[in-house]
Amino acid sequence: MKDFVELGLPDKMDIKRQYNAMTITRKWFGWQVIFLTVFAVVWNGIIFNNYLSVEAYSELPWIHIIAGIAVTYYAITGWCNVTNIHVTKQQIQISHKPLPWIGNKTIDSHDIKQLYVKEKTSRNRNHNSYSVSYEVHTITNSGKVTRLLSGLSTSEQALFVEQEIEKYLGIENKLVRGELS
Repeated sequence: MKDFVELGLPDKMDIKRQYNAMTITRKWFGWQVIFLTVFAVVWNGIIFNNYLSVEAYSELPWIHIIAGIAVTYYAITGWCNVTNIHVTKQQIQISHKPLPWIGNKTIDSHDIKQLYVKEKTSRNRNHNSYSVSYEVHTITNSGKVTRLLSGLSTSEQALFVEQEIEKYLGIENKLVRGELS
């Protein structure tokens, strides 16, 4: 058994406990959303101004327009969305609301043997800068590893989710190879 200190409630997170369920909520909004919003406004402004005079519909830079729409949607979700992790003795349900986003899932609680946290590092093309995010993974009774949640901005958020789900489901916290220490 791994000894650890109970984590308090991390920034941008909330937890509600009912008699038969627990819901952890994570807000998406942060300084990255502000940066992304400014980028989307500038990007779309350049596209709109530079291609306003394009007369032929086929000459429009569709890849740039699609990228602008995607970045704008991502920025809007950052302002509006939250992730809900709803846990009962029967299942864990991950949902992103109110705007649609990938990653919604439901997992049978009885099939979870262990939870653990992994750090994910992404480098840019030139390898001169990188970003770090955190993921919560599950190991099923059959040994299958599944990513439960990704895109967490701090290790405290990820470790809090792991701690609270394990505590709620009565899962003994054990060391997993490759987990965040």
